[in-house]
Amino acid sequence: MGNGKRDAAELAAAVDAGIRKGLDLVDAFRGTPAGRRELEREAKRSAADTRRARRAHHVRKVQSQVMTIGGTAVSASAATAGIIDVAATGVTGAGWFAASAIGAVAAVIGGRSWRRLSPFTAVPQIASPPALVRRGAIGYDSVARYTAVRVQTVQVIHAIAPLHHDAARELRAADSSVAPTLNELAERLRVLDEMARRMPGTSAAENAQQASQAVSQQLDRGSAAYDVLLAAAARLLAEPDIDRPVSDVLEPAASALIAYAHGLQAASKI
Repeated sequence: MGNGKRDAAELAAAVDAGIRKGLDLVDAFRGTPAGRRELEREAKRSAADTRRARRAHHVRKVQSQVMTIGGTAVSASAATAGIIDVAATGVTGAGWFAASAIGAVAAVIGGRSWRRLSPFTAVPQIASPPALVRRGAIGYDSVARYTAVRVQTVQVIHAIAPLHHDAARELRAADSSVAPTLNELAERLRVLDEMARRMPGTSAAENAQQASQAVSQQLDRGSAAYDVLLAAAARLLAEPDIDRPVSDVLEPAASALIAYAHGLQAASKI
């Protein structure tokens, strides 16, 4: 009888936990910051573009190697066959020597192409969006603001690329360098919120809430640095000389944003 009651209580607790988890998930998606799906699409597209570029570079490298090695082999084989043919028949084997010359030309072209092919350098990828934080949780507004500035950054990259390729590359590099670190802050907020909700009324929950406040402030400072970078990009577009060097306008803001992210990384390792 006692076992039956205990089993029923455990089942009820499991059902309650499942329902609570499902409601949390619904809550989180209802509170999805605007633009998150756009960031997800951009991150997937960026990763796919990098994979295609890597495959194309590999194909060019293999083609150059095949032309070099194959051309050399054909040239040597045809020349050898031509010499043997002349020695055996006393008649010049023009066809063999022509094939040897074609192979040599192919080897030279392939060799030049191989030497000129620089190592593959991937374009900085658009990082994935930050973790979903429950609506009403400490830091929810900070994550929403951070998501918004990242969406704006991606939009500015696309808008500015046809006008100023270097500026678009600088923006993309800054976002690629900084976003993973700030994404970690969003993930911390999600975990801290879960801790506080699992242990209500305890000192652990109180500490988690205090930590969430601190992490939220760090994320807000990162978003503010993104705002400065976006403002610099707007100033660059407003310049009478659109070809003004990126280092004059964007680089200071990008460097400040990257330095802040590096500072967060260094602090987390102390």
